[in-house]
Amino acid sequence: MPRLMMGTEELRRRYEELLPKYGQLENEAKFILEKALQQKGIKIHSPIQSRIKDFDSFAEKAARKQCKEPFEEIDDVCGLRVICLFVSDLRRIGKAIKDSFAVVAEDNKIEGLDVSSFGYSAVHFVATMKESYRGPRYDDIAGLKFEVQVATIAMHAWASVSHYLDYKTEVDVPSELKRDFYALSGLFYVADTHFEMFFKAREQSREQVAEEFSKGKPAPDTEINLDTLTAYLKQRFPDREHADPPFVSELLGELALAKHASIADIEQAIDRGWEAFIALEEFECGKGVHFYTDVGVIRGLFELVYYPEYVKRFERPNPPTEFLALVKR
Repeated sequence: MPRLMMGTEELRRRYEELLPKYGQLENEAKFILEKALQQKGIKIHSPIQSRIKDFDSFAEKAARKQCKEPFEEIDDVCGLRVICLFVSDLRRIGKAIKDSFAVVAEDNKIEGLDVSSFGYSAVHFVATMKESYRGPRYDDIAGLKFEVQVATIAMHAWASVSHYLDYKTEVDVPSELKRDFYALSGLFYVADTHFEMFFKAREQSREQVAEEFSKGKPAPDTEINLDTLTAYLKQRFPDREHADPPFVSELLGELALAKHASIADIEQAIDRGWEAFIALEEFECGKGVHFYTDVGVIRGLFELVYYPEYVKRFERPNPPTEFLALVKR
């Protein structure tokens, strides 16, 4: 087993002396990166993970690398990990990291990956705080290096599984298991590739639907799904607040259960119940007030037009009878 070039007690003393600074560095780097991703509208799978390497791990790495100056030569005493959704996010997150910190090294273990390469990897950045971060808050952590790992969900899953199996290099894998090991690694790669293809196809489909709907009313027999219903609601109710996708999806599920699966069904409900719905909204909120979102409008219309079936199915309060009388029969 490799031996430390610096005495263990001296290394521990320096480690404990610097530990509060690395803790401060961890908090600051995480805060800055979270804010940068939020400002750029980049969605990630889960909150940014962070950790400080414990002393035993640090000492083992210092011995293995035969470091003369461990705190200068080891870059990942402080480490952050970002788990993203799609391969295309890797480049966007990388730019956010470069915009936010002074990147001193980048190791892209994905681009140009040979099919026979061991395992499935990620993109690693080594960085320090920018010189523009000045003042008492940053003086103690200026120049301290930290590492940011960026990986997709599939890359992270593969890393977690292979780490659990303790296979860190190719020679660790028994010969009789190597074929399956590489096959599994390839499956994760294929999953990432197809997630990206599906994501791009979905974005293209949404753009086409939005463009078609912007030209006028869609065909009555247009199937409603999350994308078509979202585009329809924005086009049909431009002066209403537009609900977030989870609420559109919930409404879509209700309409499907109630056997209303086309734009024509929604248009029929609007035609029959619009007067009743507007009267009800004015009664509840005041004349001219648009209280309900676009999703709320459709739900309210169906509760009025298809009363009592719709109300009973989804356990809603009964609308006042005077407004039910305004529905066209």
